[in-house]
Amino acid sequence: MDTLSSISKSFLPGFSVSTARLAYLDICDVCTTLTGAFQTQLFINIVGNVFGVTFMMLSAFNTLMSNGASTIQITLYFLYESLIRMLQMYFVIDACHTTVEQANSINITFQKKISEYNHVNFTKKKVQLFILEMLDHKIEFVIYGFICLDFEMFVAIMGTIATYFLILVQLGSSPEDLVNALNTTTTITPNASTQH
Repeated sequence: MDTLSSISKSFLPGFSVSTARLAYLDICDVCTTLTGAFQTQLFINIVGNVFGVTFMMLSAFNTLMSNGASTIQITLYFLYESLIRMLQMYFVIDACHTTVEQANSINITFQKKISEYNHVNFTKKKVQLFILEMLDHKIEFVIYGFICLDFEMFVAIMGTIATYFLILVQLGSSPEDLVNALNTTTTITPNASTQH
């Protein structure tokens, strides 16, 4: 008896352990291939959005601190652009995280079902080996081997941007002050009272 329906009538009737194993390994391969194929685009998207959010927040802050006309409208535009970029990052990370969680739920479901039934030892051993194999082939989205696309990374990015923004607010910097500080020059003019 190689079918999972022998373990549980309500759980994947008609599928064999080897079919489920091959399907899971195919999912692992597809995730690895997709990550490899799109890692550059994902990396550029995330880095671009991090810089975009940071500089849009900086621009919104500087515009709000300046005394120019229609600063509220410009500030709202910058904040709106920041929100769009944050949502774009969130949805990319959410898609990756949801895929990983659904793949991990296969393992958990198998573990729950195998502990409920003690009917067939051979099938139970095959399922236990499959569970161990799933633990070895975890599905995860990692860009260039060190950037894991999960919510921990998203929170870290948003925390970094918030920290930068808080430091900026505390310092009260604006572009005019920075430009004036960098372009300070001293000129010496001849005294006009000296006559020859």
